[in-house]
Amino acid sequence: MKRAKLLKGTGIYLNEDLTKTNAKVLASLRLKEPDIVERAWSRDGKLLVRYRGQERIELVTSDKNRLWLAKPWPNKNQVTSGTTYARKVSDGGNSRPANRT
Repeated sequence: MKRAKLLKGTGIYLNEDLTKTNAKVLASLRLKEPDIVERAWSRDGKLLVRYRGQERIELVTSDKNRLWLAKPWPNKNQVTSGTTYARKVSDGGNSRPANRT
């Protein structure tokens, strides 16, 4: 993990082993309200988030864990053009619908 910076820009990502709760909270941060959360990640087992319009990075505390876990998951109708979070990230934000035959 110390040399993860060397992979920056290569399209290769390292993921930490998180507790089940932290993994759920991290997914919630990334997927439940993408208009509010600019970026969410983990480092040394701690969850960090940057909200849109803010320069400051916040540590996600246990109080915030409960808040994010209680929010509803987006339903399939809210996802536009079949684009998933993973597709948005892998496309660099330029989402395009997949060709289906």
